[in-house]
Amino acid sequence: STSAVLRTPAKQWYQRRVRVDTFMDAAVPPKDLVSMESMFIPEPVISMTIKNLNSKDDKRFGDALNRFQKEDPTFKVEFNPENKQMVISGMGELQLDIYAERMRREYECDVELGTPTVNYRETLTKEVPFEVQYKRQSGGRGQYGFAHGIIEPLENNVGELEFVSEVTGGEIPNNFIKSIQKGVVEAMTEGALTGHRVAGIRFVLQGGRTHSVDSSDWAFSRVGYYAIKEHFVKEAVVVEPWVKVEVTAKGEHSGDVMQAISSRDGALKGLDYKEDLCLIEAEAPLQKMFGFTSDLRTRTSGTGIFNMEFSEHKEVQSDLQERLVSDYRDSDKYKNVGHSEFGV
Repeated sequence: STSAVLRTPAKQWYQRRVRVDTFMDAAVPPKDLVSMESMFIPEPVISMTIKNLNSKDDKRFGDALNRFQKEDPTFKVEFNPENKQMVISGMGELQLDIYAERMRREYECDVELGTPTVNYRETLTKEVPFEVQYKRQSGGRGQYGFAHGIIEPLENNVGELEFVSEVTGGEIPNNFIKSIQKGVVEAMTEGALTGHRVAGIRFVLQGGRTHSVDSSDWAFSRVGYYAIKEHFVKEAVVVEPWVKVEVTAKGEHSGDVMQAISSRDGALKGLDYKEDLCLIEAEAPLQKMFGFTSDLRTRTSGTGIFNMEFSEHKEVQSDLQERLVSDYRDSDKYKNVGHSEFGV
């Protein structure tokens, strides 16, 4: 519950505990009610596998994961059915290390973390038109759906999906529009270029056609699905999380610290000296910052400290994108996608 104090224009004060994000009191006129904006919870940028080393501790292991998810909305847990591993995700390597240590100390669970992996995302840098017709006929009733529109990037790639329908005159019934959106979401979850989740796009549905007999929710869900798989993919780029890094160390180690950051493709943003200490501010790709803790300890004789927080997503280098695309196209996941009638 949340304790809130509300001041009205009449300079009266009311206090009330509420369990939702809207403040209400019988004494407050409706026009003076105040509501809070929803909290923005960023998507996780790093994942690690986590393994319980003693099967007798499975209950405590599960209890700990459930508790941490309730406490921290940026901490996610999911089971990967392909390799039968538990995967935890969050905003940084240190965050996941802390939760693993808490499981050992508070729940007496001996756990092992795997190698961290970065959560890449697919997005757009420019507008892409789409025109998709899904048509299947195999005796009896067929499947038919057709739609067109544009897919464009959201500003700063913030958010997941903004779905906009500009369809007028009942050209596509509302239930089929919802089906298109479901297909879009399904394809975004799977990814189109590298198999990583799609984010930061606006999907604008402008029109389409239906068939009196063959049109169905399934057919129009495939229209949305293939709009991503066959059209978004033509201009898609891969982005990776970058982090802000602040390092505090003895001034004599400033050169070594800056060299360590530069070797990880980091960009120096600021350098300040105070007495015998230096404060270094930089940005770097999260993928390159794995293992920075031990590197900093070595370069500063154990005296350097740092903190790191998510900054933004930036395009990956071309050679990395090519490798991610190649790996995905060699996978069964890509080969099972299929195609719409128009193909690619």
